[in-house]
Amino acid sequence: MNINNIIEWCNSNSGFIQSILAALTVIISMIAIFVSIMTARIPYKKRILVTSGAYIDLDPFKEDGLHVTCINCGNRPIHIRKLGLFIKPNNTIINIKTIEKSQIKLNPGDETAQYFNTKDLKRLSEFNHSKKLYAYVEDFEGTVKRKCIGKVREYL
Repeated sequence: MNINNIIEWCNSNSGFIQSILAALTVIISMIAIFVSIMTARIPYKKRILVTSGAYIDLDPFKEDGLHVTCINCGNRPIHIRKLGLFIKPNNTIINIKTIEKSQIKLNPGDETAQYFNTKDLKRLSEFNHSKKLYAYVEDFEGTVKRKCIGKVREYL
């Protein structure tokens, strides 16, 4: 089959070739629209990271305890409503002494924390000791993040 035969076939079947090119144009246009929508959403991604761990104060008269920290890893500001500990089914424990520091607007890269000293952690004795204990954060849009940090008995 030489090039002259291909040219002759395309000239005699021009409607078929045009329909194939039109279908390819529609498919490429749909891909371009999808890519542009995904690119437009990138600056508005919301990502919350919740961590926890022990802390020790350098002052020998102060106590040690547990902290729950929330970090904004996304690309837009978020407003924190609740930050603290969570025990299923619906028990949220928030340290009232540090609530004004944790209920704030977090810009990208910012963090906030709740601190629970050993006296605050004694409140856990009211709950079933075999229940799981979670680090908990909730924002004003209703997004909830939980991270299991162990059993209640481990922190008593």
